Amino acid sequence: MGMQDKDLNLNKETENIETDAPTTNKKKPIFGNFDFVYGFLLGLAVMFIVGGSTFYVYFFGIPPFINDLLVSRGAGNASMTLASASELQSGDRGYTSAVESASENSNGLVTGSLNMAAISRKLGMIQGLIDQNYLFPEDPDKAATYIYKGLLASLTAEDPYAHYYSVEEMQEINASKQSSFHGIGALVRQLEGSNEIVVTKVYEGSPADEAGLQVGDIFYKIDGIDITKMSVSYVVENLIQGEDGTSFDCTVKRYGKEVSMRISRGTVEIPRVRYGTLDEFEIELTDEQLKTLSANASASDSSLSAKDIGYIAFSAFHDAEERQTKQALDTLVDTAKIKALIIDMRGNSGGNIEVATSLIDYILPDDLTMYTEGKTEFAQGKTLLLYTRDKNGKGSEWYADDGHEIDLPIVILQNQNSASAAELFSGCLKDYDRASIVGTVSYGKGIVQTITSLKDGSAVEFTTHYYYIPSGLNIHKVGIKPDVEVSLGSNAEDYMVELKDDRQMQKAVEVLIENIR
Repeated sequence: MGMQDKDLNLNKETENIETDAPTTNKKKPIFGNFDFVYGFLLGLAVMFIVGGSTFYVYFFGIPPFINDLLVSRGAGNASMTLASASELQSGDRGYTSAVESASENSNGLVTGSLNMAAISRKLGMIQGLIDQNYLFPEDPDKAATYIYKGLLASLTAEDPYAHYYSVEEMQEINASKQSSFHGIGALVRQLEGSNEIVVTKVYEGSPADEAGLQVGDIFYKIDGIDITKMSVSYVVENLIQGEDGTSFDCTVKRYGKEVSMRISRGTVEIPRVRYGTLDEFEIELTDEQLKTLSANASASDSSLSAKDIGYIAFSAFHDAEERQTKQALDTLVDTAKIKALIIDMRGNSGGNIEVATSLIDYILPDDLTMYTEGKTEFAQGKTLLLYTRDKNGKGSEWYADDGHEIDLPIVILQNQNSASAAELFSGCLKDYDRASIVGTVSYGKGIVQTITSLKDGSAVEFTTHYYYIPSGLNIHKVGIKPDVEVSLGSNAEDYMVELKDDRQMQKAVEVLIENIR
């Protein structure tokens, strides 16, 4: 018989045992049935937990760690449903909670971070009101965009450059920085009243330019189709634009006559840099300038003329400007064989710090050590271009290393609208005594913004660093002071002059001549 059978028999025998021992009544528990007590106590605990949690959430919002957990799991909207309209009427306690999370540092500045739980709670409350009472359809994407924009806008009292960019805005910004596009190389606009589509610009060397299209031409027919009653957007998108290498027949009205041509489509490079020698801009040296040149220059340089002085101007520092500026410099130095150079930074609003340092590097040699020698925070034996520092004293340094140099007398033109990377450019060349500056004090922007792209294609931008030119100067709200101060005037008309009549330009030529020994 197995062990299991034995156990069964034993139990059976035990049930049949009789005893003569007196019967004793069992004591009843004080609280009666223990199951009931445990249930009652458990119920109290649950009520205490639920009630306490409700009280906490009502007065203080969802605990941050719980809110973060919900958001990280893709349930960020869950915390937005824990408020009611009656709470808004009685005053939002979440706002007080958000304020209390901030503190003041030793400089009196408010520091801290947002109480996201309280803010989520209030947003949920407002969204509830909109859902219940708003008369018109709501655009949730637009609502989200303005929430993000509002958060970044709150920084603009101290940081006017803080901004949130939607996906569409980032696409437009990136497109505006491109130096080429697909088309014919002409700009058009539709006149009010007559609805005529007129050519306003033709890029030099473009397919439109090669076909003979001119500014002022009015589009009349494309491939035999009369387009006089069509919108400009329809004409451009459906009749003018097309695959590279294709072409179309075009008839325009020019001074009352019809002119026919065939225009090809292709990739058009947009010129962003203006350059040439002074004689190409119809600028000739004055008798006084020639006299000064004769007195100061060596015999080999006494023949200096307008064709020996180069001029280059661009309005921003982006990839297109970097490529085109280097090409322009090569043309002026290697082909035109210029002996001096004027770089016009007037109205240049700045741009990419990498582009600015690349162009500075193209001009300076790589071994200027006057600002790095013996300083452990910098690389030794290299030309320092700039360095940045954040609020923790950390940052980066940029050095010249391309092996290229332009060793010519240089004058930089600047004005009050020369800012950021333009100031870095002029300040760096001035620090190394490689350029003189003519004009007025520059804008004074010595801070760096960082654009951080988000996963959905949007981005945020705000100030993250100060930057310093090689001498260690931070020019924020100070600007770069010119070596020779010349103002164009206070009226708009004073600025609307050709280069040959430009007082600052004339002074730049004089300074160049004086620097040629």
